[in-house]
Amino acid sequence: MSAADPRRAAQIVGWFFILLAYLLIALIFLTPMLWMIGSSLRPSPEVFQYIFPLSWRTFIPIQFTLHNFADIFGISEQGRALGFQFGRALLNTAFVSTAVVGSSLVVNTLAAYFFARLEFPYKNVLLVFVLGTFFVPQEATIVPLYIVVRQLGFADTYWALILPWYASPFVIFVLSQFFQEIPKELDEAAIIDGASLLGVLRHVIVPNARVGLLTVSLLEFQFIWNLFFWPLIATGQKELQVIQVAVATQITQREIAWGRIFAGGVVASLPVIFLFLALQRYFVEGVALSGLKG
Repeated sequence: MSAADPRRAAQIVGWFFILLAYLLIALIFLTPMLWMIGSSLRPSPEVFQYIFPLSWRTFIPIQFTLHNFADIFGISEQGRALGFQFGRALLNTAFVSTAVVGSSLVVNTLAAYFFARLEFPYKNVLLVFVLGTFFVPQEATIVPLYIVVRQLGFADTYWALILPWYASPFVIFVLSQFFQEIPKELDEAAIIDGASLLGVLRHVIVPNARVGLLTVSLLEFQFIWNLFFWPLIATGQKELQVIQVAVATQITQREIAWGRIFAGGVVASLPVIFLFLALQRYFVEGVALSGLKG
């Protein structure tokens, strides 16, 4: 037996345990998702009927039905009678999330360029102040934020769902890390060629930080998509309802419609999952290059 054989065996055992750990992690994360999908395809009384002991019936419906999805989209008679508009809520969420990401990219890119590439007195002090707002709990600012929105006349409008989130200290910090990695010699060369500061941002910084911009866009989109508390307070009109609030309306004093809740959860989760799967290569590359090294 050669000396390489024990090392080869140790490598195989090591890879086996790594694969086992990956499978365990995947199982932990996928099990709730599989249960949610299975529960959305069964009648509400059956949702908790087979939860214990754990078996294939826990995840695979015995009485398969699409009635929950027909209800939440207002296709069924019951859904129309109850006025469910999950399709409208889904479009509202997509519009608000896209609008916030678009405005956030403009404002936060300018701010990150300001902190990462320009020199001015007390820059670090101002950056600490900006980042400090990130640690203020949202619950502490909800009431004054609502008062401001109401005084401006934006209550019960799309503006109330968009404007409070166009600036993000987290996005400013992450983008500034990307911008700092770009050699400053490129800025100097562009200025010598006659470019203004905004010209440097447009023609030098943005093209070289596309991965970072895409990364923060994905994170911001997911954050806005999952918002519940602020949309619940900011608007009471059903026509402006976002998907997370629409799912919560299935919990009432009379009943908890678990089937429709799980169906709404599936509808709310799939767009973000598909978006991340389509852009995961850029997301992983962005995290690796962002400087968030712990």
